[in-house]
Amino acid sequence: MRDSSLLPLCLLALTILAASSTSEMGDEDQVMGPYGPSIAEIGQAPAESETEPDAQSISRMMELTGISALHDRNITGKGITIALLDSQFYYDNETAEKLTSDIVPICNGSYRKYEVHGIACAELISEIAPDVKLYLVDAGGTETDVTDAIERLMKLDEHIDIVSCSSDFPFGRFDGEDELCKEVEKMTSNGTLWINAAGNQALCHWSGEFKDPDGNRFNNFSPEDESINLTLEKGEAVGLWLSWEDDWDRATLDYDLRLDHPSRGYSISDNPQKGYRDQKPAETIQLLAPEDGTYQIKIRRYDAPDAPVRFHLFTTQDLDEYQVQNSSIGILGCCRNVITVGAINLSTLDIQPYSSRGPTKDGRQKPDLVAPDNVTTFSYISDAFVGTSASAPYVAGCAALIMEIFKDDPDLDVREVLIESATDLGPPGPDNTYGYGLVNLSNLEVDR
Repeated sequence: MRDSSLLPLCLLALTILAASSTSEMGDEDQVMGPYGPSIAEIGQAPAESETEPDAQSISRMMELTGISALHDRNITGKGITIALLDSQFYYDNETAEKLTSDIVPICNGSYRKYEVHGIACAELISEIAPDVKLYLVDAGGTETDVTDAIERLMKLDEHIDIVSCSSDFPFGRFDGEDELCKEVEKMTSNGTLWINAAGNQALCHWSGEFKDPDGNRFNNFSPEDESINLTLEKGEAVGLWLSWEDDWDRATLDYDLRLDHPSRGYSISDNPQKGYRDQKPAETIQLLAPEDGTYQIKIRRYDAPDAPVRFHLFTTQDLDEYQVQNSSIGILGCCRNVITVGAINLSTLDIQPYSSRGPTKDGRQKPDLVAPDNVTTFSYISDAFVGTSASAPYVAGCAALIMEIFKDDPDLDVREVLIESATDLGPPGPDNTYGYGLVNLSNLEVDR
């Protein structure tokens, strides 16, 4: 039976994925999930023990990228407003001492002590631009939640200068034409600068065209291989998201996503795509791994011509094989009017292996900039804050300083200033790994 129902899922950024409830695994266990979960935790940045051991202090980062010198000139983000779209905004009196004094929470409900992803982002902004006004906006876990958050911000009596967002989504067109990009454009058209994390999906992403040389309806990832291996431990939460090129609102090409278990049985997502309204070219599987071992990801052509349709596959864990780092950025990071930020290791100036890369589907370069991660924060006191989630607020804080410096310039283009002052990394010139380079305010000319 082909079931078009969706299970709601509330995702928390950079925490363990909440798995949808499933029945006991049988020979064919159908596991359904939402079309639009947050990608914030797809390709989670590795834990501290898996990263470079030399986590950087935020003060060290600020010294090397010219921020401390601006502080010495009393440039601290005065008069600038930043909206932080995130989740997990738990903080207490001790944490509050690390934040800018002008905090406006726009949050839903309460948070537990370990739910600090958003507050860690707020700490970084507060260190870099300690005098900004900072809105803490719970962006939820769906595209609708983000849209609602944007609408709340646009109804404020105060203009938002900068949005810092460390979330994204794995289903869409990836060409800047997604509905969420149109919502973002509503804010940026009013002069708001939107800065988005590139994501941590470079090692847990595959993209390619459907190939079926033997005609058995299963995609070949190589001439001899019809599956991608994924190693999991029993009880580990796993999510898989598959989408392909088709009409995003009335899909007619019908493919299924399947996950074969190590010993017996498999899980399958087989939404119908028959050209009806709201049928999207997307499938997702979410479950708790029933056993240790190597699982196999497969794509099956259910009802579609034998044609080279291009697919995107994202997972919550690194793939064992067939990783495709290019074009691993989510739909928000692909929007035309956002600054997309990747992550580098500040000690080596090398891109972090998990940092997502471009280009977009329509060939535009992404990311735009890179910034450090693997930074010590009070909220993550026992672990470094790793991932592009830490890099985006770093750039947001830098943008606030630029806005203060050039507040009297009516022709100020903050994006242009960020790009022109960046330190080129990787091959000469902009590219789809480092963008225009490392954000660096050392070369700004300040007349005070």
